[in-house]
Amino acid sequence: MTRNVPVSLANPNVLVDNPNIWLELNKQAGGNPDFTPAEIKTFYVIGLISDICQSVEWLLKASDAWPNKYLPAFALFASGVDLLGRCLTGNATADLQGNLGVGFHYLARPNLQPPAKNIPKIDQEAVVVVETNRCQYTVADLVALRHYTAHGQATSGSKLPEIHIELLDTFPKLMGNAMETYWKGLQTDNEYCNRMGSAKFEPYNNRAEPLRHTIEYFSKGNSIGSLFYRLDWQVYK
Repeated sequence: MTRNVPVSLANPNVLVDNPNIWLELNKQAGGNPDFTPAEIKTFYVIGLISDICQSVEWLLKASDAWPNKYLPAFALFASGVDLLGRCLTGNATADLQGNLGVGFHYLARPNLQPPAKNIPKIDQEAVVVVETNRCQYTVADLVALRHYTAHGQATSGSKLPEIHIELLDTFPKLMGNAMETYWKGLQTDNEYCNRMGSAKFEPYNNRAEPLRHTIEYFSKGNSIGSLFYRLDWQVYK
């Protein structure tokens, strides 16, 4: 059956939990009625990650962003990376282990092939995500830092990295590159679609704004990456 849609997944009919929730959300957002629940879910998560990154920018625009808002800004961004990781792994349970490491690893090394569902500790410690003039931050460093900012503790046995004002500078570009690659993967690889379908998350209280934002942005011919490339996270003392 021919569908009148401007963009589509490689497998738009992959099963998702509670498809009627996504179809109703699409109605609220004024989306194309030919979009499938899997496509709606995909557009929603893109918009939600974009909203998270926009919120990081608002924190970093505060006059006391460094150092007072810097760690909260990183923690907020890491929640977006964790969500991306959940979509990449297709994690269908409440288990949070692995998603964050996969997400940061994908930022460092985006690939059209679906990533491993768990990144071995040796690779997390070896793969550099961010390099500033004074420090390198590996996947393991960033995972430990996120656990500290969220829970007041690092991963067991992990040494927290030093925090430099340049840490967040390159993340908009890294996220933009990762999301561009991820979107291409979703359009060409069934396994990416399968994992998106099984990833455990639902919209909050029928909040349609992330979905509406993505649909409107796509309708203007914009790329996914440009949602993030336009952000400026440099902070000046």
